[in-house]
Amino acid sequence: MAEQLGRHIQAPAKCHWPIWAWYQWEDSEKRRPDLRASSHLEKGMPGVRMEIEVDGTKVLLSDFMLWHYVLNYWYLPTSEKEGENFEKEIGRQGLSFYETKALPPPHHKRIEKSWQRIFDLDWMVPGISSARADKSIQAVFWELRIEQVKKVDTFRVR
Repeated sequence: MAEQLGRHIQAPAKCHWPIWAWYQWEDSEKRRPDLRASSHLEKGMPGVRMEIEVDGTKVLLSDFMLWHYVLNYWYLPTSEKEGENFEKEIGRQGLSFYETKALPPPHHKRIEKSWQRIFDLDWMVPGISSARADKSIQAVFWELRIEQVKKVDTFRVR
């Protein structure tokens, strides 16, 4: 993700890793993370949720669910049929993108290229990706300044 962010927005000096945030947590109706959700921190841990405002030209947005294709080194097809065809194609060569990390060229490049779809928030394919209003959208950016923090909520996980 840092490499992709760097392609769009130059990192400030001595900045190597992006800051991760939610642009849209569950969908367009639930943009802020629900502090009651158990997935944020361990039970009993204190936490902080910040509402921030970062210039849109300094942020790279991506589909959180599709990000799992990148994390797991999966091919992100344009349709279920295309995905099946890709698996068959590499399978005929005794390969599997589930088991072989990384695949030899040109398959590896094809998998990496497929990941670009996570940045097209309007890209929707039934069974693979949802409509923009229904997506969990993550944001990455290089730096956060105190004046960008608009609200802070502290909480303890129940």
